[in-house]
Amino acid sequence: MSVAAICSYADELVEASCRAVFRKEETIERGVALPTTVSVNRIIQNYSPGPEGDYVLREGDVAKVEVSAHIDGCMASAAHTSVATNAPGTAITDRRADVISAAYHASEVAARMIRPGQSARNVVKALGLVAAGFNCTVAADTFTCQIDRFVISGKNTFANRFDPDALVDDFTFESGETYTVDCTLSSGSGISRQSAYESTVYQRDVNRQHSLKLRTSRALFSEVSRRFSVFPFLMRAAVGDSSALKAGITECVRARLLAPFAVTMDKEPGETFVAQFKSTVRCHYTGPVRLTRALPLPNVQSSVVIPAESEIGQILALDCEQATLPELPRLKLQIQTPVPVKAGSTESGAAAAAAMDMS
Repeated sequence: MSVAAICSYADELVEASCRAVFRKEETIERGVALPTTVSVNRIIQNYSPGPEGDYVLREGDVAKVEVSAHIDGCMASAAHTSVATNAPGTAITDRRADVISAAYHASEVAARMIRPGQSARNVVKALGLVAAGFNCTVAADTFTCQIDRFVISGKNTFANRFDPDALVDDFTFESGETYTVDCTLSSGSGISRQSAYESTVYQRDVNRQHSLKLRTSRALFSEVSRRFSVFPFLMRAAVGDSSALKAGITECVRARLLAPFAVTMDKEPGETFVAQFKSTVRCHYTGPVRLTRALPLPNVQSSVVIPAESEIGQILALDCEQATLPELPRLKLQIQTPVPVKAGSTESGAAAAAAMDMS
C-alpha cells in the first residue's frame, strides 16, 4: 500500500467528515488540524510524502498512522501503530512486539495520569519505567501538549523523554485542561536525527512579520496566509505544480515565517523499530476523559508482562473514562479507497534510497 495514498485518503476523509457536521455554520473553520502522517519502521514522526517521495509498505513494516482534525479551532489528535501483513491472524513475537506493547501501555499509563493534582514529571518518570521494562526507550522530540482553541502546543507542553540536561519547570494538571498525549517509543536509542526525506509539513508563524525580498517568496507567503491559518499544512497543497512558489520556500523558512516539520528517525541503524500511540485526553475533576477512541493492542505478543502489583500495574488499574462519541456523519461524496500497489512500483530513485535507510 502506498503511504502517500493512505495519507491523502485520510486527509480527504477528515475534510469530508468535518464538512458534514454543523452544515449551517458555513463560516466555521474546520478540517485537518495536522496532516496525516504514516511513519514507517524507525522513522519517528512527520512522514507524509507526495508521489515523488513515496514509499510502498512491505510485509512486516511497522506503520504509525497519526490523524488530526479540528472544528472551529477545537482539535483532537490520535495515532495508532500496526504491522503491515498479509497474515493478520499470526501474532508478532519479535522486537516489534516489544516496542509496540511498550508504546501501547505507555499511552494507557499516561492517559490515566492526566488528572488534577498529578505532576508532569511523574508522567515522564512513568513513561521511562514502561520503556525500560520492555528494554525500549522513549523517543526524543516527542511531547505531551496542552491544547486549546487554535492552539496545538500550549504553555504546559513537556517532553516525554527524560533529559537531565534540559529539565523544565514542573507543574500539576488542573481540571478543564486538554492534552494530546503522544507516546512514541523505540527499540533502539530513541535519539533522533533528520532522515533523507524532505519536510512536507509546515506551519506558519502568525506572530512574526518580515519583509521578504524575493517576489516568489512574497507570492508563496501570500498564498499560505490566504489558505491556511495557525494549523500545520502540506506544502504541496500550497504550491501545487508551481515552480515559482516552490522557489520561495527557502527565504520564508530562513525568515522564520514558515517552520518545517523535520522527518526524524532513530539514529541507530539495523533492526530498529519505533511505535506510537497518541490520544487526546481531557483533565476532568473526576479524572481523565479520553476524547479519542481507544483502539485495542495490535496482534502482538511480547514476552514482557507488567505485574499487577507493580507501580505501573497499579496505574493501569485506574479508570480512564471514554467520552461518548457521536456516530460518524453521512458523507455527501464518496472518498475513493486507496488501491494496493506492488512495492517498488511507484518509488523514485531518491525514494528507494531513503527506503533503504528506513529499513
